[in-house]
Amino acid sequence: MSVSTAGPGATARAARLGRTYPWVVLGISCTTVAAAFGCRGAFALFFVAVIEEFQWSRGLSAGALTLGSVAWTLSAPVWGRMLDRLGPRVVFPAGAGLMAAGFIVSGMTQTVLQYYVGMGLLVGLGFAALPMTSQATVISNWFIRKRGMAMGIAAAGIGAGIFVVVPATERLIVGLGWRNAYMVLAGFMLTAVVPLNLFFQRRRPQDMGLQPDFGATTVAETGGPRQVRDDGWNLARALRSFRFWALAMGFLLGAIPVHLVLVHQVAAMVDAGFSREFGATVLGLTGFFTIFTMIGMGILSDRVGREWAYTIGSAALVGGILVILFLDEMPRVLLIGLYPPLFAVGFGSRQALYPTIAADIFHGAHFGSIIGVLAVCIGIGSGVGPWLAGYLHDLSGSYASSCWAAMVLVMLSLVCIWVTAPGKGPDPV
Repeated sequence: MSVSTAGPGATARAARLGRTYPWVVLGISCTTVAAAFGCRGAFALFFVAVIEEFQWSRGLSAGALTLGSVAWTLSAPVWGRMLDRLGPRVVFPAGAGLMAAGFIVSGMTQTVLQYYVGMGLLVGLGFAALPMTSQATVISNWFIRKRGMAMGIAAAGIGAGIFVVVPATERLIVGLGWRNAYMVLAGFMLTAVVPLNLFFQRRRPQDMGLQPDFGATTVAETGGPRQVRDDGWNLARALRSFRFWALAMGFLLGAIPVHLVLVHQVAAMVDAGFSREFGATVLGLTGFFTIFTMIGMGILSDRVGREWAYTIGSAALVGGILVILFLDEMPRVLLIGLYPPLFAVGFGSRQALYPTIAADIFHGAHFGSIIGVLAVCIGIGSGVGPWLAGYLHDLSGSYASSCWAAMVLVMLSLVCIWVTAPGKGPDPV
């Protein structure tokens, strides 16, 4: 789909598309991450339901998500290269289809192996194509000056997905059973995410005869030929950059505590005497607050810098982990009032800022390949976190040691982001 500039009618149409289609791109990205993260976030509920039915240990059950993270880790660079070559209209529907297949297999589970293949391998492979690191390859082409805001809006889909999909999944599990709930999630991926991306998503505004930032930024202003030729950043050059490895370590250390808490928070609340339904409500509220914190973090980072926004998010994340640490002494009202907004700010500082920081430094024709490798670190962290919490819980009978480890990792990640110094912008290449 392209727009010719010949004639006043075509010019007026191009102007209308220039004003409206960036919002279409953001809307599709937001919906995609909402579906992907909402469905994957519902693992926290299936985690409890599967343990109750099969009596598997927490470490064994959480291992499915760890395997999924391994699949995500190994496939992320491949998806990134495919995005550079084939574009989002191929990659995103393929990822959604794999996730749907994983949910179908998970719903038919009778053994650990089947559950690992479904919720682990297939869901992990599919999810690797859809998160914010992948969406950033599209959004960073459409938005230059307000990139933080745009990334935040797209990332708000993560919170919306958790807020809508997680409570809905709990109702499905109660009403239809966890197996049928998986089938409903599979249908959601196939009927919502696949067609939106297949028919309407676009890689860059120039493909439609448009310019970035609603027409306010020209190709020359974004760096000219460096955006479209091979003389800018590529993966080989990035791998030789100290800032790339500092950022990669920041991604890894930041992902572990987030996913540790995200997967085990409902189980921790059940251990503390709260019901699974109450845990699902708290998780849903977390998603609700995340909708706004994702956007807020993006806008804040445009104004005060990525480093300071990440610092604020890190402080909030530590506060949320402290709430989990002292759940046994936490009244319900205080838990609902403190935990969702704190964790949402911390979560938003990761999901909204990681792809934004990477794009600030490495955006170019090969950005998909670069951020695909950076996504490996997030994938490793998302697998290590749930496994680590399950393992330490099996050893000690509580989540206390996991919480302390998570807080240390949060602070180490913060150090890495300051060392990376995204405020400096890209290095000359």
